[in-house]
Amino acid sequence: MLGVAEVAARALRSSRGAGKEADEQSLYTSYDPLLGWSKRPGARAAYRRREYTVEVAINGRGLRDPARPYHAPAGTVRLLALGDSFLEGYTVPLPQTATQVLEAELRAEGCRAEVLNGATAAYSTDQEYLFFRSEGARYRPRVVVLFFYYNDLVYNDRQDYFGLPKPALTMVGSSVKLHRYPVRRRAGAPAAPADREEPEGGGSALRELVRERLWHGAPWLHDALARLGLWPSMPRLPVRLELRVFERRRIPQIEQAWAKTGALLLALQAAAEAEGARLLVAYVPSRMEVDERTWTLSRRLYGMDAAKWDRRAVARRLAVLGRQAGFPVADLTAALRRADEPAYFVYDGHWTAAGHRAAARAVRQRLRELRWLQECGG
Repeated sequence: MLGVAEVAARALRSSRGAGKEADEQSLYTSYDPLLGWSKRPGARAAYRRREYTVEVAINGRGLRDPARPYHAPAGTVRLLALGDSFLEGYTVPLPQTATQVLEAELRAEGCRAEVLNGATAAYSTDQEYLFFRSEGARYRPRVVVLFFYYNDLVYNDRQDYFGLPKPALTMVGSSVKLHRYPVRRRAGAPAAPADREEPEGGGSALRELVRERLWHGAPWLHDALARLGLWPSMPRLPVRLELRVFERRRIPQIEQAWAKTGALLLALQAAAEAEGARLLVAYVPSRMEVDERTWTLSRRLYGMDAAKWDRRAVARRLAVLGRQAGFPVADLTAALRRADEPAYFVYDGHWTAAGHRAAARAVRQRLRELRWLQECGG
């Protein structure tokens, strides 16, 4: 019986797609002197990973979106969404992305709406702001929805993303100014994050499969079996700076990143308003903020003491920043917790189709509350 199970496990392992090391993004992005990198018009790539197989196609204007003219058809209300890989949505087919789901639901209500996807994987708020000023504003949206993820904070204050050069914006008083143009070209392929958050493979495929499931679903049982010699125990990983935004104590580098992030959001709000648009910030929680098992695993891997860490810290502070600056925030956490199916992939950590649906509906609900789309029922 074990022999049959081992054969089945090996077949499953061999059928898996590649991991992040496949670097599919490089197949449809290229150097951009302002943004660091951007999607190439007309490019295509296929993601083949263990939890999904998805083809990404870029339209003629460099968006993962249906073809759109800069000027909306008469009587059409237009929204522009900005964000990173969560919103670009390479984990799901295009019709299942949050922007397409929101557009479809608005149209089902009788609203002539277009929701454009202006997201690019690995962007942070600085690049999203520059993209809006250089390209996004040309679509003349009524509403700009910025999807904000926790690691945007630190990368707003860095000039590279794992070796991939980014634009450099500096603080001038309480505002931001572009410091370097053009962005320098990278010397080689971007470096991958050094910390592994999954067990190393090798040996019996059946043992590897069981270990992976316990690693993510029951870390206490994983380590109990490790003490019996079945496999190595979980490591204690170093806490990268971007994760320390969840610490309760104030850290000077994080405070500096918050100051620049606040300035960037104010700059984006001003740029949107100058084009006749309004800004809504949608907070994208990490999987550990939504899923209890992932929170337990994260605490185990990084040695997070619950008395010193707060997984709601970023969401709360962003809400305060929004109230002070005058832009509304839509926290997607509760909606993702209530999703009808798991909202995040287990190994990938991005949204499933259910996660995209939940995010789209939460944004729609916030727009109703704000009454920004009167012709669309509020």
